This record gives sequence, C-alpha cells and structure tokens, in this order.
Amino acid sequence: MKRLAVETIIIPMEEGVALKPSVGPEDRITEAIEVMLKNDLRRIGVTEGDRVLGMIRLEDALKKVGLEGDLKSKGGRSIVVQGHRIMVE
Repeated sequence: MKRLAVETIIIPMEEGVALKPSVGPEDRITEAIEVMLKNDLRRIGVTEGDRVLGMIRLEDALKKVGLEGDLKSKGGRSIVVQGHRIMVE
C-alpha cells in the first residue's frame, strides 16, 4: 500500500490556525490525524523548518485514508477513531 503523506492534502493556510503543534509534509496522514485528535484540532499547520507550507483539515485527512466513505455508507456523520468521536461536516 502506498504511504499516504501529509503533502498530498496540503491546502493554503487560513487565519487562526496555530503552528504548534504542526506536522511536516512527509509525515503520515495517520500521524497528523493522531496529533489533531490528541490536541482537539480540526485543522493543523504544515511546516518544514521555519517555513509554513499550508495546513490540512481533519475532514480531508479522514477522507484520504478512506474513513469518510465509511461514514457515508453508514448514513452517519460521525466516527470513533482512537477513542475520539469525530463529527464530519
């Protein structure tokens, strides 16, 4: 299976997104999801050294790893991942 890296879902940075914590472009999407869940974040900055590359959204990360499709097929709008209930908008 192809390694799903954060760089595949980077979008432009929005106002109000903190840079700490952040993830790198080569980090796995599942690692980024874990960081967002542990810190109760829906968006997280993507940085490389001191440079800001953009951000990723939890919703996009879940979709990329295939969890969003599970929600649609179950008719639900939430899923539990690592003990956290995630509401997908």
